[in-house]
Amino acid sequence: MAYSADLDIRVTDTSLRDGSHHKRHQFTATEVRDIVTALDGAGVPVIEVTHGDGLGGSSFNYGFSKTPEQELVTIAAQTAKQAKIA
Repeated sequence: MAYSADLDIRVTDTSLRDGSHHKRHQFTATEVRDIVTALDGAGVPVIEVTHGDGLGGSSFNYGFSKTPEQELVTIAAQTAKQAKIA
């Protein structure tokens, strides 16, 4: 497909979801705040924040989050100025 200025492309960053697998779901509130600040400042329109296995993924089966998911989502939503938190 050739490049077109008319393409409607939306970037969604999943570092705070998929990236949590690498960290064994151990993101801290400070890390989430810092990462959301940087991504939001870079103009990323959508940032996904949750356990790597989705909301409710913090469990014996998939590993427990260091910080409760709801807290991470709340921190992300309070931090982002422009980006939507998914």
